[in-house]
Amino acid sequence: MALSSDARLEPAAALTMKLLLVSPQAGHAVGQLLADWGHEVRHAPAVEQVGPLLQGVEGVLVVGAGRAVAEDMARLSTAEVQPRPFLLALVPTSAEQVPLDALLAAAVDDFLLMPFEPAQLQTRLEWHARRRRAGMQTALEAPLSRGVQDRLSAIIQTQSDIANAGLELDKVMSLIAERAMRLCGASGTAVALADGDELVYQVTHGNSMPHRGFRLKLSHSITGMSILRGEVLHTRDTEDDPRVNVAATRATGIRSMIIVPLHRVGSAVGAINVSYPEPNAYDDLDVRTLEMMGRLLGAALSNAAEFEAKQALVDKLAATLAALQQSQDLFHSFMNHSPVMAFMKDEEGRRTWVNEPYARFFHRDVESIQGVDDAELLPPMTAARLRREDQAVLASGQPLQSEQVISSPDGSLHHWLNHKFTLRDANGRRLLGGVSIDITARKHAEKALRRSEESFRALIEGLPEAIFAHRGGNLLYINPAGLAFLDQRSVEALAGRSLLELIHPDDRGEAANVLEGSLEKGTTTTREVRFLRAGGQLMSAELSAMRLLFDGEPATVVSARNITERKQMQARLLLADRLASVGTLAAGVAHEINNPLAFVLSNLGFLEEECQLLRDELPRERLGEMEDVLRETKQGAERVRHIVRDLRTLSRDEGEQLSDVDVRGVIESSLGLVRNELRHRARLVKDFEPVPMVRASEGRLGQVLLNLLINAAHAVPDGKPGQNEVRVRLRAIAGRVVIEVMDTGCGIAPEVRDRIFDPFFTTKPVGMGTGLGLSICHGIVTGMGGDITVESEVGRGSTFRITLPIPQASSGNSEPEEEDAVPA
Repeated sequence: MALSSDARLEPAAALTMKLLLVSPQAGHAVGQLLADWGHEVRHAPAVEQVGPLLQGVEGVLVVGAGRAVAEDMARLSTAEVQPRPFLLALVPTSAEQVPLDALLAAAVDDFLLMPFEPAQLQTRLEWHARRRRAGMQTALEAPLSRGVQDRLSAIIQTQSDIANAGLELDKVMSLIAERAMRLCGASGTAVALADGDELVYQVTHGNSMPHRGFRLKLSHSITGMSILRGEVLHTRDTEDDPRVNVAATRATGIRSMIIVPLHRVGSAVGAINVSYPEPNAYDDLDVRTLEMMGRLLGAALSNAAEFEAKQALVDKLAATLAALQQSQDLFHSFMNHSPVMAFMKDEEGRRTWVNEPYARFFHRDVESIQGVDDAELLPPMTAARLRREDQAVLASGQPLQSEQVISSPDGSLHHWLNHKFTLRDANGRRLLGGVSIDITARKHAEKALRRSEESFRALIEGLPEAIFAHRGGNLLYINPAGLAFLDQRSVEALAGRSLLELIHPDDRGEAANVLEGSLEKGTTTTREVRFLRAGGQLMSAELSAMRLLFDGEPATVVSARNITERKQMQARLLLADRLASVGTLAAGVAHEINNPLAFVLSNLGFLEEECQLLRDELPRERLGEMEDVLRETKQGAERVRHIVRDLRTLSRDEGEQLSDVDVRGVIESSLGLVRNELRHRARLVKDFEPVPMVRASEGRLGQVLLNLLINAAHAVPDGKPGQNEVRVRLRAIAGRVVIEVMDTGCGIAPEVRDRIFDPFFTTKPVGMGTGLGLSICHGIVTGMGGDITVESEVGRGSTFRITLPIPQASSGNSEPEEEDAVPA
């Protein structure tokens, strides 16, 4: 028996009784509880040993199970003891079924199902004690009358009818309510069920019919009080009972009533009551009868609740099974329409399930492929490899992803991406699951992409243009031409640098416009910028950019084309055009000077002749002075004629046609043009050896020599001709004619010596030179098959050396003419 913490309830002292506890267990907890409440308790281990213990006892409590306790109660009820004590049976809930009919037949006054709350036992004892004190006698204290037997039979028949009614709760409640009203001789009956803090009259009969569906607060009625307390309540006169809602009873004509709570799973969930129009219209037998009917209805409620719970469980299970079936159907439909091949194998490698794409690949149906192992479907080596892979997954329990090449039954090769894993079925059997994705098309695409990328890379790396890729300002890629473009040996030297850092600061604005514009507008205008090479040299380039994906992310790809040579060529063409204009002008000037010069020379000759005729007529001093003036004037005119001749030689446009040229004559013509430039700066020394003719352009060779002689004159300071020297040397060495122009000027520094033939490079102050003279000279000499070099030492002067090839036919000829060195 389970007792709550409220076991120490104190009954009123006037209600203490003498009680007999029949229990095979001495010191039963019920006996201790009764003693604590103040009752005088006697103990008997069995009914056979009760004997004289019954004398003076007001109540007997029997602890037993099932029909055994009913039989004990029947023997006690027939004992010749006056007055007969009331009988209370304590029946454990472990009994298969409470024998209501047997208890009623044994004239049991009341029973409790164990475990119970102490308050329930106390209420029962108090009720019976008060009844005895009031002198109320139950009909069951006398020998059973015929009417009682009929009532017992009706109750038993009601129990049978309830069983036949099944689980229709409304039908059972109506049956029990109607039968209770008839057995108790009442005028009305009702069944009320608790709904939250209210009660609802579900079933009504007789004068209670108007109350069907009526709702009332539990705390506002005696019926609700019975439900809340879980106790049997009755009132003999509603007019005198403060617990009763008098207004309601007057409206229905009720003066007395009995209320029995309905218990389900140990809790009161409702009540059944019978009502009478007169006061004191019932007796104890009616109360006991309604209690029995209430227990029948409570059992029916419990059965209905259990059935509803089971039915809900069945419905839930059915819904679960339907959902599972739907899920399985959906899974199979999904897997059969999926492009992947799915399968499951047992530990022996036999297939326990495959989807339709798997079966189609092997040209079989799903049923025929189940139970088949790898050896029946695949070549031996492939099957053995897959079997080893499966066993490794089963042994480790870890998923595995791999790629396999497997041939189909028609012989075509397929690339598969396999994912394998372990799982267990409902029986705990370990299985190998897997899915395979056909990646053949992807492999072919990757192969084609690799070929395309290799071709593209070969193209980019073979381009003569510099290609740069950068993202976020940082360089990502440079092709070999780009490294050569920047005079760099490795990409590592440029790692992390910005492309703008490699551009001249003055041109970075233009470059930024190209790079930033490409991000927004796509195609951009080409710009000319100057790049900074590793050695510090500047390189002119055309810059363009575009936006595209590089390594899967947006980047800017820049193309840079070296236009230095093109700009040099443009400058050369411009200078050549200017020189051609100067040559044309010089030829015209020479032609115009030649005509008056002829008259001047003719008249000077005439004057010389006339002076000879006047020799005898004029004084010798005057005549000598006139002859000196005429001679000097004639020499000046001759000098003008030589200058005009040299200008015509220099300005002669021979195009690219080469001819046999007298090098010494070209040197003399050039010296004649710069003689005045050298006169005030240095002594001119000519060191000529006999040399053969060379194949060259007389005008172009004169242009080169004139440029070298002017540079030599500018290399020495003005006003000190006695301290400086410009030497021109001509000789033939090993089949080549060598021309040297030497000066004793300032010399050329070693760090710029290798750059003097570069276009636009000059050591002269701004405005004194274009930096194109030596570059043009180099181009002219090399164009004639020759070579031009320089030797120089700072503070001691420079030597420019021109070597020209000698034609084979004239390699043995030479000109013996030689001129001694004379001061300029």
